[in-house]
Amino acid sequence: MRDLLTHWPKISAIISDLDGVTYRGDEPIESAVRVFQRWNDIGLPYAFVTNNSTKSAEEFSVKLNAMGIPADPARIITTSAVAADRLSDLLEPRSRVMVIGAQALVRAVADRDFEIADEDVDAVIAGLDRSFTYEKLTRAQAALLGGAHFIGTNPDTMLPKGGGFEPGAGSILKAIEAASGVTPTIIGKPKPDLVTMALSILGTDRQSTFMLGDQIMTDIAAGHAAGLPTIRVRTGVIEKDPLSISPDFDIESLECIPADAFSTSKAL
Repeated sequence: MRDLLTHWPKISAIISDLDGVTYRGDEPIESAVRVFQRWNDIGLPYAFVTNNSTKSAEEFSVKLNAMGIPADPARIITTSAVAADRLSDLLEPRSRVMVIGAQALVRAVADRDFEIADEDVDAVIAGLDRSFTYEKLTRAQAALLGGAHFIGTNPDTMLPKGGGFEPGAGSILKAIEAASGVTPTIIGKPKPDLVTMALSILGTDRQSTFMLGDQIMTDIAAGHAAGLPTIRVRTGVIEKDPLSISPDFDIESLECIPADAFSTSKAL
């Protein structure tokens, strides 16, 4: 179905991944910038869902707007926020939590009234940590062998960066799981939590709100799990075929979506 430009159903809203769709690392994808500007102009509702736990919604909004993509932080759902919310369901306030990740994840956990600690903890929460060390791995191993909960922000093993890739949070989770024998509870895609939260914020019809992403086994799988039609765009990670699931539409760039597919008053 690559570059299928006919028989598109009406699209009332978009829920989009970030890395690999709107940018690669710190480089904007120019075709995406043009398309999101157009969608904003015609009043198409859209929200972003990201497995990246290294920035807050406000920080992602600043990054996107600086690239020319209009973005409201209230419509950006991050794994750091949703993972921290999950801890609130599991633990009492002031429980001790080990955080392996960026400051955005640390802040999200602390903002929910948990104590950040490295030992005697009730939970380990891990995301992308570019300063991950053997010492951190050892502390996480000890905590999990002692019975702590294990929460992972996402299973992405690699991330687009410039013309190549870098290890993702999933690589760190696999190391901790191998060291401890404990499997993490995953919050981000391919689980549907981020997508269903975005759909609730948009308030649009599930059948005509499309999930947009570059990775089939995370983005498209999350869309399917949430009951949304899906679009894969080939501007980010290209997975090896064959895969166990397929998107409803498979395109080379966002500019392949025809203008008359959008059901807004300004679409034409």
